[in-house]
Amino acid sequence: MGHQTVIKRISLLLLLSLCWAACTGGAVIDGSQVESGTATVQVTTRTPTTSKSRLAKEGETPVAATPTAAAVHPETEIQKSPTLTPTAPGESHPSTSFEKITANNATQLTQFSEIRFDPWDLVVSLAWSPDGKTIALSSGGSVHLYDVGDLEPLASLNIGAFTHSLAFSSDGNLLAAGSRDGFMRVWILTDLVGSDCSAHPIMTAEAHKKGINALVFSPSDGLLATGGNDAVARLWDIDTGENIETMIGGTFTVPAIAFSPDGSVLAVVNGGVVRLREKGTESIVGSFLSETPLYSIAFSPDGDILAVGDINNQIRLWGPDDAFRTGVDQYPDPVILSGHNGADGTFSALIWDLDFNPKGELLASAGGDGTIRLWDITNGESLTTLTGHERGVTCVGFSPDGRILASGSLDGTVRLWGIEP
Repeated sequence: MGHQTVIKRISLLLLLSLCWAACTGGAVIDGSQVESGTATVQVTTRTPTTSKSRLAKEGETPVAATPTAAAVHPETEIQKSPTLTPTAPGESHPSTSFEKITANNATQLTQFSEIRFDPWDLVVSLAWSPDGKTIALSSGGSVHLYDVGDLEPLASLNIGAFTHSLAFSSDGNLLAAGSRDGFMRVWILTDLVGSDCSAHPIMTAEAHKKGINALVFSPSDGLLATGGNDAVARLWDIDTGENIETMIGGTFTVPAIAFSPDGSVLAVVNGGVVRLREKGTESIVGSFLSETPLYSIAFSPDGDILAVGDINNQIRLWGPDDAFRTGVDQYPDPVILSGHNGADGTFSALIWDLDFNPKGELLASAGGDGTIRLWDITNGESLTTLTGHERGVTCVGFSPDGRILASGSLDGTVRLWGIEP
């Protein structure tokens, strides 16, 4: 067995052990005790090489934050990705050629294309640009950008660490990545795929000392939230590079976070608890309790449903308005969706990721059992099970128009699913 193969297998085991620790209590990460509290944050904000930063308002000079300390981080390199090819090179699959995925036709979903990386370059996160033209993928120690129309690679960013979370800003101008090395990186998208490519993020921050598990842009004001293995969630002002809020997640690591659709509340997962934090005050405005540790989370587009995946094949649905708070006698009971069948007590029982379709009637779940399930939210019915991945499915996401479903897996592949008319 070659030296490189051994290293990759060790990396796989490390990733899985970190994910397991994050959702089952997270008492020890990298051999050290998880600490709650404020971590030292190191920030560098770079002005992009384009003539004017998109972070600045019209007529204003871009703001550059002064680093609180000299930031030490791996340099990010950008290059084309010639070694990554879709299963049907050159064949165009524009989103508009597919039907919108609904509860009535979900059983007709089939895989129409695949992007295959090296088997040990595990795919752990994906994100769609708001216009649906670009998809960002995290595989191994790199982040890749693809044109969805023809599945041609646009760029490859060498991060040097697993990137557990990717997010586009609501206007599509920015791409953010949260990685295992604890650094959050933010780029202007046109700097990456345009003619004047820049390898440098406009913002780099050591956001969490023990690694980032999740990050998400606020839909209302462009602020960026992160959650990490240090048991806290943080809120960032991208314009200034400042950490403007720090929310103690609880006793355990924070494996997942989600903003409400109006951006007023940040839901923070911590052990078997979901806490709803009011943005601006950090106050807990509600909470939910599970007897099983939780791992993934998503709000429905209308904000009426909060879906949370656990470590034992189940998904819980709660109404945010029903959350436990002052004046409420007891925690509300969830609607439980059961169907994934990974072996109990193993990584294959994780519900890695959840995503609602744009209409909010369907929920897609990524299971450690290697399947994707689609659920009818109106009645809790499992409509269909998508198979094909050879290992656990770690990420899933509907395209913004609801016509394509993308899934990524520990088998090193990204699969695209659609319904042909």
